[in-house]
Amino acid sequence: MAMLAGMGVINLAAAAAAFMLVLAVWVGGVLIWSLRKSLVEQQIEQRLGLGQPRGPTRQLRLWHDGKAAVTTVPTREPRPSITQMLAGLCRDAGWDIPAETLLLGMIGGSLLIFVTVLAITSQLVLAVATVIGALLIFWTYLRHRIAKRQELFDKQLVDGLELAARSLRAGHPLIASFRVISEEIPAPVGLLFSKVCQQQALGVALDQSLRSVAAETNSNDMKLFATSVIIQLRSGGNLADMMDRVAAVTRGRMRLTRHVRVLTAQTQFSKRVLLAMPFLIFVAMNALNPRYLEPLYRTYEGKWLMGIAATALLFGAWLMNHMARLRY
Repeated sequence: MAMLAGMGVINLAAAAAAFMLVLAVWVGGVLIWSLRKSLVEQQIEQRLGLGQPRGPTRQLRLWHDGKAAVTTVPTREPRPSITQMLAGLCRDAGWDIPAETLLLGMIGGSLLIFVTVLAITSQLVLAVATVIGALLIFWTYLRHRIAKRQELFDKQLVDGLELAARSLRAGHPLIASFRVISEEIPAPVGLLFSKVCQQQALGVALDQSLRSVAAETNSNDMKLFATSVIIQLRSGGNLADMMDRVAAVTRGRMRLTRHVRVLTAQTQFSKRVLLAMPFLIFVAMNALNPRYLEPLYRTYEGKWLMGIAATALLFGAWLMNHMARLRY
């Protein structure tokens, strides 16, 4: 009997290790895909001039109608470090903490959870699984906070652009309209325009300050606004009408996003039901008839089936979220 119990523990540990391996490979693939995507987006922003080039640079001189235009471009595309990516996530989430502090906090929290679970249960696999689950919960909370802050940013940007358009029509200069936004609109939009005013007061060119501020955000509408203002400053035009058009585009995009969210609400509800149903049925069957599910614990095939089912649930949740996401 002791030998059979030992074999059962070994089979359980092997199944748990196989499940954790599959889960780690899946999570690693998702992280690599997201990092590659963010890298491509940063490269596009740098090519469009939205952001300050890092690393070695060179100057290009373009001549047209006897006039020279000078621009600075990077000689090679730099790869963002882990601290830079964490700093961007903190900035998007509205956390005023250094990236190094967040990284040390994640490492310290993971070690604390690992040691606590290991001391209580004396099971290495369960401790590793708990750490991975805690990191996934933290990542989900971080993405949810970033999405909420981005939604607030879009609403405030529309109000700020309309306020700036009225200020321009009243005869105020452009930098004064930005100052009105920084005084009347709270963070995060008011803070960004306050940075523009501060940089302008320190002698930084307006187009350069707009590029740097737009590069700090994850909003495509803010990048569109910065690009439109820079083009209008160089070519001339009605800035008030331009701000009204950008505000109308942003408002239309928000309306489309809400419409898509309504259309996908039933799918999202079905996703939550389908994800919760296996766990609820599993708990209910264990409470009513524990012997019925014993093959899942004691047999090698049952442990593999539990690992495959958990991995399939995670993949299905990620796939349904990805399908319901609206891209512009």
